[in-house]
Amino acid sequence: MKSRILLLTLAVVSSSYAGVRWWSADKAYSIIPPLDWSLITSKSEQGSSYAFKSPDGKAEIRISAAYQIQLPETMPDDVLEMAFLEERGTTPITHVRGDGWDGLHREYTDADESSRWLGIAARHNSTVVLLTMKAPEKDFESFRPAFDSVAQSLTLAQ
Repeated sequence: MKSRILLLTLAVVSSSYAGVRWWSADKAYSIIPPLDWSLITSKSEQGSSYAFKSPDGKAEIRISAAYQIQLPETMPDDVLEMAFLEERGTTPITHVRGDGWDGLHREYTDADESSRWLGIAARHNSTVVLLTMKAPEKDFESFRPAFDSVAQSLTLAQ
């Protein structure tokens, strides 16, 4: 009985972070952003980038993709590092896997250590998706459950 209550409690807590699955316009990748976070779309010559802002405006989740990228079997660390040229890594780069992808994961901070990021570069075949999650250093840990939930929800089309 206690284990059922614990499982139900965990399901309720984790679902409080998750919203409805969001898909890129081309249906190549998706995430489940946190509830009540607002979507902002940015378009440039390089393509589209999608950001989800927290209701208090402190945190952001950003996702974008590059297509027809030819990479070796083991993704080079540079793929993730190129997204964080001004930041300093605070954890080692680790190889990770998700639903339909393999990739890299690392945390970063800016020069004055006021902001912190969690970065993931994920790929399936020749598609590479960059998922970054940012919050002020002092608030980062309070956003970590939402960031972890989004990272676990990342899906690349097969």
